[in-house]
Amino acid sequence: MKHMWKIAKWEIMRNLTNKQFIIGLLLTPLIMALFAVVPVFLERWNRPSTSTYYVIDELGAAGQLQTLLPENIVLAEPTETGLAAVEKEVRETKASGYFVLNREFISTGQLELRYNDRNMDSLSTIRQGLTALLQHMRIAESNIDVGELAYVTAPAQVRQVAMEEDLEPEVMHMIVSVVFTILIFFLIFTSGTMLMQSALQEKRDRMAEVVLSSIRPATLMQGKIVGHFLLGLIQLGFWLALGLPIAVYFLDFPVLEALKAVNLPVILVFGLGGYLLFSALFVSLGATMEDMQSASNSQGLVVMLPMLGFLFMGPVTTNPDGAIAVFASLFPFTSPSIMMLRSGLTTVPLWQNLTAMALLLGTAFLTTLMATKIFRLGMLMYGKNATPREIIRWLRYKEN
Repeated sequence: MKHMWKIAKWEIMRNLTNKQFIIGLLLTPLIMALFAVVPVFLERWNRPSTSTYYVIDELGAAGQLQTLLPENIVLAEPTETGLAAVEKEVRETKASGYFVLNREFISTGQLELRYNDRNMDSLSTIRQGLTALLQHMRIAESNIDVGELAYVTAPAQVRQVAMEEDLEPEVMHMIVSVVFTILIFFLIFTSGTMLMQSALQEKRDRMAEVVLSSIRPATLMQGKIVGHFLLGLIQLGFWLALGLPIAVYFLDFPVLEALKAVNLPVILVFGLGGYLLFSALFVSLGATMEDMQSASNSQGLVVMLPMLGFLFMGPVTTNPDGAIAVFASLFPFTSPSIMMLRSGLTTVPLWQNLTAMALLLGTAFLTTLMATKIFRLGMLMYGKNATPREIIRWLRYKEN
């Protein structure tokens, strides 16, 4: 245990004094904020431009149609008559297009809109406005009372009320669960990648031979996993220290109330269990590779495992108590993310929580034992990458 904590401390200090790690620690929240803030500003700056359409109005309904359209859609009357003259005026004034309102439009509901630009937003808005105009004019011709029509066609307004308070999903609970799911996945991915690179670097620099002559391989691997886990927590703590005040100030989000509402024990158990499971896979993968290129090519195979949970996000969100949600909650490779998500959507039965915890922790324990064998032999193998047959043989190897 003493050697494990020494290795963990060494892994933490080695990265905290690394310039690249410090730069990444500072740049990552800036990049995330950039991707979150820039689209908002772009949406504000991307205000709809004014589009002008000429209307040959034979019904006297252009004024009514204008009231059904937003301010950026302007209907204008052409100065000359005749389709050829109107089309020429559209081109000269660089208008968006023109159309004809006549009796045929009311009877058939069909209208030809000739456009001069490809602004799909304005064309869609015009189509919606013409649909509303057609409905109003047909109602007027049919002598149907507008109030009675609205009464007959009014949709049902159903207010969903849970019979038990625990069944009522809380918005804050769901938001915090989703945020924790993303943070745990990010911790698994970043720490796992650093674990793999650390094992690969020590193997390439022949440091493993010296280290393994003093301590057991299991102790070295455990120290690496614990060290990078604490390093990941330092990263998350730093980013949360920056992000939470911003969220509280700009979004007026009640952080303390949200943390009280969320099921923190479930999140901590499944987050820690998921990290132990996948980090063992990452560190054992790094021990079987000879160079960084080979590790990068094989990394996708391990990265896909924690991402399996995202395949079940849709069914779990729409039916959190369904068979698919229960299966994904119990399956060890998807339970870390799915169980955290379900805890924010519904009340998970106690037996499912306990069963999922036992399966996850048991799988993490067995994976760690297998990873220890792979790590012990892989760190001392040089010159080539380990083949699947060799890895299987290592797993069957029994120590005296």
